[in-house]
Amino acid sequence: MSAIATDVTVRIYGASELGVLAQTAPGPAHPRVEYVGGEVFVGLDHRDRGSAVTQGETEGADAGFRDALRAAVSLVGELPSAVERAVVIEDEALAAAVLLDPSRVAGLELSGDPVVFPFARDRVVIVGAEDQAAIARTLDVAEELFDADRPLVSAHPMVLTDEGWAPFPWRERVPELAMRFERVLRLFSVRAYDVQTVALQRPDVHIAPAKIRVLESGVTTTFATWPQGTATLLPVVDNVIIADPSGTLSVATLTQFLDAAGDAVVRTGLSPARYFVPGDQPAAPTA
Repeated sequence: MSAIATDVTVRIYGASELGVLAQTAPGPAHPRVEYVGGEVFVGLDHRDRGSAVTQGETEGADAGFRDALRAAVSLVGELPSAVERAVVIEDEALAAAVLLDPSRVAGLELSGDPVVFPFARDRVVIVGAEDQAAIARTLDVAEELFDADRPLVSAHPMVLTDEGWAPFPWRERVPELAMRFERVLRLFSVRAYDVQTVALQRPDVHIAPAKIRVLESGVTTTFATWPQGTATLLPVVDNVIIADPSGTLSVATLTQFLDAAGDAVVRTGLSPARYFVPGDQPAAPTA
């Protein structure tokens, strides 16, 4: 590990990206990462190759890997100043340093405990847990990144606790923004499924894409279509559209669909999660 310690840079990973890499670069070829919190991990890239430091390279060298992480993090500078009570980090190495060493946020002028939004490798935002206006502006950033078709990491914010980064309980802390959070989480989920779909393509199974629908009430929901009689990998969505061979469509919530399926449908180990629906089951739920 010491041989690459001076030739690496930090890399931020989301759980969904690692889930895809588990299919495309499994086992020894999989990136070696350290868990940070929520859906976020940090690993290392070789500077000269632009490729990940893998599990195969670091087998039996846990201490060396962590030393290399610390050495890479020690080279980054200081956090930028807060603007409108938000710190926006556009440098991946600096963002990784904050995630691995939360003490770096000490002294920031924020309203409440620091909350980090790891939207993208080059767009990590830190605001105060009590600053509803800053949190709302941060959710605007998430939508801008989605609309720009940028690679995303995670929409799940984390708050700094005595034990480190932990999931931020936004439903309790900022209930007024619940609809905004739900929308952003669904947008990021659909993007993660889009990326996963490419990696999962195979001739014998339909990979159902997740889609967005905005209701007249303004609520953002997700849906996927199951062509009845077709073996399908189904994403976790709000609603399932069942298309029978005659062309008739019916709609069920995911819970209703799974209840009707019983043991016929199996949750896979994929990340983001999908359910395997066999070709001849289940029957469509009755209205």
